[in-house]
Amino acid sequence: MPTPPPLSRPLTRFRPFLHLLSLLSLLLLTACANAGSPPPTVPEPTPPAATTAAPTVPAAAKTLTLRYWQAPSLPFPYLSGGHKDWDAAAVTLQPLANYAPDGSLIPTLATAIPTLANGGISPDQRAITWQLKPDVHWSDGSPLTAADVVFTWQYCIAPQSGCASRDFFDGIAAVTAVDDLTVKITFTDPTPWPYTPFVGYRTPIISRSQFAQCLGPAAAGCAAQNAAPLGTGPYRITRFTPNSAATYALNPHYHGPKPYFDRVELRGGGSALSAAQAVLQSATADYAWNLQIAPDTLQQLESLGNGQLVVAFASLVERIAVNQTIPDPALGDDRSEYLDGQNPHPFLAY
Repeated sequence: MPTPPPLSRPLTRFRPFLHLLSLLSLLLLTACANAGSPPPTVPEPTPPAATTAAPTVPAAAKTLTLRYWQAPSLPFPYLSGGHKDWDAAAVTLQPLANYAPDGSLIPTLATAIPTLANGGISPDQRAITWQLKPDVHWSDGSPLTAADVVFTWQYCIAPQSGCASRDFFDGIAAVTAVDDLTVKITFTDPTPWPYTPFVGYRTPIISRSQFAQCLGPAAAGCAAQNAAPLGTGPYRITRFTPNSAATYALNPHYHGPKPYFDRVELRGGGSALSAAQAVLQSATADYAWNLQIAPDTLQQLESLGNGQLVVAFASLVERIAVNQTIPDPALGDDRSEYLDGQNPHPFLAY
């Protein structure tokens, strides 16, 4: 089989956005379109009317525009199974800790990373205790407490909840609130790597008061909560239109430094080519995602000088094509057949 082209990441147009990339997952891009002549101009898609009204934004507000041609359908990772949705949620929802590009752990809602050395992990490795940052508030102004962390676990493991992150909580015997700012996770067995639950964009903390009525079978029916979850991150969702667009404004209760951008717009739809053109040709977007187009087309667009392709390598593989044909002339027209079990290698090519 031919060697596949290198995997690459999205495009970004200017450096102030780089600090926000830590909120978004590292995604793989494969060049799989046909190479050819310079790319045609593709008109930008017009998103349908928003489901909720967006607030008035001052003319001088600094806006970051993201272009996801595979538009998010729900900005809530617990009921979503794709990067496009996880990324849309990560702008506002936060876990206890996140991963840095080098794989190290960064405290997010926690004051520090618990370890054996600092006493955060029990000597028998059956428990980990997290200390929450004080004075952290949800985007509606209510306080974040350890009860929210406990509830997040209860929400995901509730029967018939449809939680897409259920596997992240396997092996947990209990999650308890020691006090308002202390959470203890107890495992059923010694767990040398206890940083799976509540670490990373797949298992952020959600508000107990907002989702209290959404446990178990009720989860999917909580449309308002699922489309606009309260967050503790730098931005809050002000408008979300499924499979089209999302708008975020500054979270006035954010516990960290004020972000560079006042507003984030995530526009969806179109194609991988039109997404690349939005950054590199028309300069109507600052960052484009998942550019599955031919390498020479990307190079032609990048040569216009409006942006650059950011490339990374990771373990995620989007697609593997398997040739199920046995090229043995003796098999004749039966090269791809099972032959009632008489073909010993129906899925091997040699």
